[in-house]
Amino acid sequence: MSASTETPRLALALQGGGAHGAYGWGVIDRLLEEDLPIVAVSGASAGALNGAALVTGLAAGGRQGAKDALERLWDTVSRNSPLQVFDFGMWAPPLFEPALRRSLEVGKLLGRYVAPLSPTLRDMRSLRRVVEASLDLSLLTDPRAIPLSIAATRVSTGAARLFGNAEITLDALMASACLPDLFGPVTIDDEPYWDGGFSANPALEPLIFDGHGQSDLLIVQITPFVTQDTPESLVEVMGRMSDIGFNACLLRDLKALTQVQEIARRAPPIDDNFTALANTNLHLMEAPHALAARGPTGKIDTRRSQLDGLRELGRETADAWLRDHGAKLGRKSTLTALPEAVTA
Repeated sequence: MSASTETPRLALALQGGGAHGAYGWGVIDRLLEEDLPIVAVSGASAGALNGAALVTGLAAGGRQGAKDALERLWDTVSRNSPLQVFDFGMWAPPLFEPALRRSLEVGKLLGRYVAPLSPTLRDMRSLRRVVEASLDLSLLTDPRAIPLSIAATRVSTGAARLFGNAEITLDALMASACLPDLFGPVTIDDEPYWDGGFSANPALEPLIFDGHGQSDLLIVQITPFVTQDTPESLVEVMGRMSDIGFNACLLRDLKALTQVQEIARRAPPIDDNFTALANTNLHLMEAPHALAARGPTGKIDTRRSQLDGLRELGRETADAWLRDHGAKLGRKSTLTALPEAVTA
């Protein structure tokens, strides 16, 4: 595509990943410091929560309002964390962190058996309180609010349902983040739903085909496609199986989009959707290995010190990506094929 002097218009696709969503917070926080208008957002699970904070914050107070909303969301997560009492930071006793991680691994193994016996866990009461205390969802229908799509998975069919601004309620956000080994399904319109990561992690189609006028689509990945370590313990195996499952739909969508876009850019216009895909530059901000290195318990460790570390990692990753690829925004795709290690 030819170079453009216009300011790039960015559509953001936000992947989910439990507490690793704080990494996504850091990425967004850094992007908000650039002159990059964000015109639409899509998210699943923790990405849906980040998306709701971003969109409501922008509507309430522009870029600083969005930064404040994200900070408020993750601060509320940490203050409601049952692990906060163990947040010793640099004052942690020797060997404390390995012992805590081992305890979290045991808890993760037992959680699926204990969860049905705990009504307050099954109905997502703690996460509901976090969202109610930190986000004003009424702002999603404010005239200043940009489009937001969040995904949940129909239990009956395994298909994704996308909720738009006017449909995004507290229940819809809970459905998008509903991990079935911990939480009971969230019922909306007599239909039970589980985590959106199973079916659209995140959904890309509404960002391309719904007429938002985007020049670029940036996917913020939280779960790496490739791991450098072979899982050995049962918890590690379960974690890797979960990662593969949650990345499968994104991998499928990216394969299709990159292949069809190559055709669309060579062919004469066929319809509006074909033209929109041809004119949208695709970008993937790959998750760093440092995220995977935190292990399967990293996604449930909501201590403030851990969330702050994830946020800083997200800012650093976004900063490096902008240095390497920022000049290409509005001009060309940086995702023209999937990483070789994924397709080999």
